[in-house]
Amino acid sequence: MARTSSAVAGFVAGVVVAASTTAIAVTGTTTTGTDLNSKPTTTWLTVKVADAMGTRDTITWVPTGSFAGSAEERVPRYPMTAIQGKDTKKLKLSAVRNEQVSAQLAIASGQDLDDVKAVVGDLVGPGGAKLSGDDTQVRFVKYVPVQRSKSEVDWSATIDQVSSGKEVSGDRNPDVVGDALEERSSVDVPAYAAQPLWFTFKIPEKARPGTYTGTVKVNADGRTQTTYPLAIEVADASVPDPQDYDFFLDVWAQPETMAKNHGVKLWSDQHWKLIEKYNRDLASRGQKVINTTIVDNPWHHQWSLGTRESQTATPYTSMVGWTWNGKTFSFDFSRWDKYVQTARRAGLGPDIGAFSMLAFQDQEHLTYTDTRTGKTVYENVDLGGNRWREAWGAFLPAFEKHLKARGWLEDTWLSFDERPIDTMTVVKDFVHEVAPVFDDRISVAGSISTEGVASNLSVDWGGIDAMTKEKVAERRKAGKTTTFYVYGAPAHPNTLSYSPAVESRMLPWISAQRNLDGFLRWSYNSWTSDPFKQPVHIFTQGDEYLVYPGKDGPMSSIRWEQLKEGIEDYELIAQLRKKEGGGTDSDALTDALTTATRNLDGRTKDVSDMETARAAVVKGLTS
Repeated sequence: MARTSSAVAGFVAGVVVAASTTAIAVTGTTTTGTDLNSKPTTTWLTVKVADAMGTRDTITWVPTGSFAGSAEERVPRYPMTAIQGKDTKKLKLSAVRNEQVSAQLAIASGQDLDDVKAVVGDLVGPGGAKLSGDDTQVRFVKYVPVQRSKSEVDWSATIDQVSSGKEVSGDRNPDVVGDALEERSSVDVPAYAAQPLWFTFKIPEKARPGTYTGTVKVNADGRTQTTYPLAIEVADASVPDPQDYDFFLDVWAQPETMAKNHGVKLWSDQHWKLIEKYNRDLASRGQKVINTTIVDNPWHHQWSLGTRESQTATPYTSMVGWTWNGKTFSFDFSRWDKYVQTARRAGLGPDIGAFSMLAFQDQEHLTYTDTRTGKTVYENVDLGGNRWREAWGAFLPAFEKHLKARGWLEDTWLSFDERPIDTMTVVKDFVHEVAPVFDDRISVAGSISTEGVASNLSVDWGGIDAMTKEKVAERRKAGKTTTFYVYGAPAHPNTLSYSPAVESRMLPWISAQRNLDGFLRWSYNSWTSDPFKQPVHIFTQGDEYLVYPGKDGPMSSIRWEQLKEGIEDYELIAQLRKKEGGGTDSDALTDALTTATRNLDGRTKDVSDMETARAAVVKGLTS
């Protein structure tokens, strides 16, 4: 899901592009410069933060000034302008049943602070009903270095195009951005550095509608620094459980990096346990597709200078074993089966994506074990040529037979990434010839030109305007799925590590406004060896992952949480449309959709737009 150009020659040669605007120096996989947990490294930076704080004393504040909108903005580690929200004394949120609501508080001081934490008490509501403080999760925003991609390829948005001066900070040694959400009991905060505390309020499915009140305390150095009164208004509406979402989320996970970054053996028992944990995280967002590999390294590139590299730091491996005995191909589906079963047990699916009959921006090739020698063979073939037809002509019928035996045939898709229509046409005709059961089981992420081939199509940003509401409705009537995706472009909206936080929440609203079924993102966790120190492999930072490797499983990010809450908004919109009769949107809903998406550049967007739009949807549901 990434495009390349001759600009990546520097990467192939092992050269890190250096420029006066580079935010961080890189040698191998280590970051030079300051420890991200240390104090500002220059007097100038300390003075700027002190000016922004307006005091040397400890302060707490509500980002954006409104607790309800506080999660829509990243807090800079080193604030450079006067801090807003210091005067906010009351915390107010609105919610519906069975959803999560995110919010932030931040703290800073002219002195080092130890043992910073937040305590959320029980909230008491109508008739003595309670929202337990134990249902609120408090995490700590973790800062990561901001780094240019090793080659700013010509299609990729650059840091200057994406990042907001309000959210990225530092002295270029390095600049940092708050993204990961660390789970721990407390955190120490150095002097003249901001530390956001990220709250996730989980509203029970059976919560009684009404206003619930309680307190939030921010503690440091063993004493309470600030106490805020908190009120949560729970409306008489609810979102479904994630497995029942209408929203079609398709995020591509990579099992290999789960093993590598957690230091366990690939496909070991420990690895399978990790896969389950990451699958449960995906299921909590309503992930609809179990994405699998049926060939080795589906995302191989033919890079410049004639070399072949994976587009991910760790290559994908095949879940299907291919063997050749000199006369026929044979296939071992045991690992593929286990992966599907593991994912379904965690709540993923029902769809299964199989990547891929076509190489990604590379010459077609086959990888198999020659049983006569025991060696792995990498064999170039021509698309549609005799050898290609022989291999896939053996695989597809075998795959069909296996899926029928498993009862998975109706759920399985032949999946393709950014392949042009002329190439897809060759595949479509061949599939019809040897395994016509897959005629309507082709999934493509790419150009709108493949719309006639793909029963499941995720269109790139360049084709989103051509995918009209009428065309989407026609496809939906025919039982087809239509989503959209972003990758290293456009600059806005996006889910890059330093994209304005509000943009991740906007993406499902864009789907709702355009009558699309959902959203696709090409990588959930294709990490470098250490994304906290070396956040970039080759593409724009964060293009390759939405979560981080935590202690025993996924560590969430601001982007991942905001995307979920945008999906919850989408579910409320879907309910309102059903209430209104499923025809033309009401003026109020049209205005809400327009408000939420009226400025796709989060650097200049009024983040209160999201709460205004959501409030209108909830009002429509409850009036």
